Amino acid sequence: MSAKRIGGVVLAGGQSERFGRDKAEAVYGDRKLIDWSIATLRPLVETIFIAGRDYPPYPSAPDRPGPGLGPLGGLAGAMAAARARGFTHLLSLPCDTPHAPADQLARLCEATDSAYLTACPVIGLWPTEQAGKLEHHLAGGGRRSVRAWGDAQGAVAIDGDEIANINSIEDLERLAKR
Repeated sequence: MSAKRIGGVVLAGGQSERFGRDKAEAVYGDRKLIDWSIATLRPLVETIFIAGRDYPPYPSAPDRPGPGLGPLGGLAGAMAAARARGFTHLLSLPCDTPHAPADQLARLCEATDSAYLTACPVIGLWPTEQAGKLEHHLAGGGRRSVRAWGDAQGAVAIDGDEIANINSIEDLERLAKR
């Protein structure tokens, strides 16, 4: 069996409908939300992919099988890109969780198979060998819930602390006041 190689992905291709503008580019504290996620992933992974947009110098991973499929479309594209580069697993993080707990992400990285955080299922560890299966699921009109996909794959749900998720300008403002 080959050694476990973990790539990371920032899921940043959402439409930001509730936010009202491009959420990944919104500034929180001293940097853009997308940069918070990149900084969180950097110590845990070899390479970081950006799903759903170009964000040099990071490799872009277009949604698969096409755009508009939510986080699972971004995850499918990033899993395929990571697998093509020899990664066995992909650690996913959305662009709107600037304080994702490093200890919980490290626990995910220790998993041997699929795992996600119950507080935010889009934060997970996914074997890249599942890329084709996920793409086929989405192409067939399958349910687009990350939790449901993970559960169907036998993913381990890891409990932990609540994770602040920014869905609106008001969420961003509340977080900035803490």
